[in-house]
Amino acid sequence: MNEQVRRAIASYTTYQEAERAVDHLSDHGFPVERVAIIGQNVRLVEQVTGRMGHGGAGLQDAASGALSGALLG
Repeated sequence: MNEQVRRAIASYTTYQEAERAVDHLSDHGFPVERVAIIGQNVRLVEQVTGRMGHGGAGLQDAASGALSGALLG
């Protein structure tokens, strides 16, 4: 197996602070595709795949809602 070792590079008290840090890294050219935000008492691990604007987030939410509606309908 060729698994890369992950290490913590920063710790924040809120998700919003961690998100701002990732945005800052992205603004300065860091490849955020290699970043993960992991919470304490983890229930969800979010793998960052890149930066998404408001339009992209809206389209993703709409597609998710449409899929849920289609499955339930």
